[in-house]
Amino acid sequence: MEQGEREAVRPVKRRTRTFRPNYLSFSGTYQCNLSCPHCCVPIEWPDRLEIPVALGFLEQAREAGIEWLGLTGGEPFIYPEFVHAIVKRGMQLGFRFDKIQSNGVWFEDEKHLRATLRPLVKAGFNGRIGVSVDKFHGKHTAKAALFCLTARKLFKRDDIVSLSYASRDPHQGLEPVKDLARELNAIMDWSPLLHRYLLVTPDLTLTVNWNHLAPVERAERFQGAWDGQWFKEDYCEGPGQALIVTPKGEVKPCCGFASDLDQLTIGNIYTDSLKKIIRQGRKHPYVGKVFRLGLTAIREEILRKDPDSLPGKTSNHCFFCWYALTRGLAEGMPGGGGQVGNWTGLVQLGRLGSPKKS
Repeated sequence: MEQGEREAVRPVKRRTRTFRPNYLSFSGTYQCNLSCPHCCVPIEWPDRLEIPVALGFLEQAREAGIEWLGLTGGEPFIYPEFVHAIVKRGMQLGFRFDKIQSNGVWFEDEKHLRATLRPLVKAGFNGRIGVSVDKFHGKHTAKAALFCLTARKLFKRDDIVSLSYASRDPHQGLEPVKDLARELNAIMDWSPLLHRYLLVTPDLTLTVNWNHLAPVERAERFQGAWDGQWFKEDYCEGPGQALIVTPKGEVKPCCGFASDLDQLTIGNIYTDSLKKIIRQGRKHPYVGKVFRLGLTAIREEILRKDPDSLPGKTSNHCFFCWYALTRGLAEGMPGGGGQVGNWTGLVQLGRLGSPKKS
């Protein structure tokens, strides 16, 4: 998911202020063939999500009316049998696919690439493959171009690939995308209608999505996140109404920077049903509040307790959330301004405590 394009939300049928996820995403593995300096994923962890367990949870989600499905990582194609199984069953169940988020340069050669993508074509994959192209992923322009062109031929869709890049501003950090445009002999221009760049050739139409860069995990040395303005409240409506399943089976209601923090664990698909996980999300002292009252309510609680507890203002929702959780500032969370009660789920799971370390 793109942290910067929060207005491009998935449609939902109801607007009740509560946690009611309409999107499911699996991360089958944390592992990756790259080690990007801005990455917030613990790529050194070897865990892999078991396919039968994931398929069982997938079926529960569809029965509960969840319609959208995605895959992320790590690099999802490091674990291709997982990707193939989820896509095949997801299509059979009638899910609408969002995207498979990839770095686009994981393959050995074109033969390997074709062999890995063909099962997705056969399954009728109807989403997109998101390819990250920015300075943090290293310079792999020719290989990324080969990925785009090969996917176009196999899927017979000009929009099968979308691009994403991380920077401080939508108009910054575009040099690697421009390099790819030149490699593809493409025209690149800003779309006022879509509020993003497009990269177009006679055979390709690639949307270019912006990720709001923040100094989290490996990138904590970066500067500039406290940019002097507060984020606009959106109750995490589009990006957060989600069930993100990690390679450990843990479920988080977050597709942003905090998606691997123990503090956001609301269940585990190895031990909990979908209904129980959603119920635990609503009762969670932080998650429940975000969806009922919004991040601004959490911000106001923090500042009311200590006006100097935050270094400044930030327009980045995901960074604020990550900062509040990892610094123990939020009411009711470990190290915060209150006590976590013996509510079901997280205490039993034993997952509340220190944030993960990269």
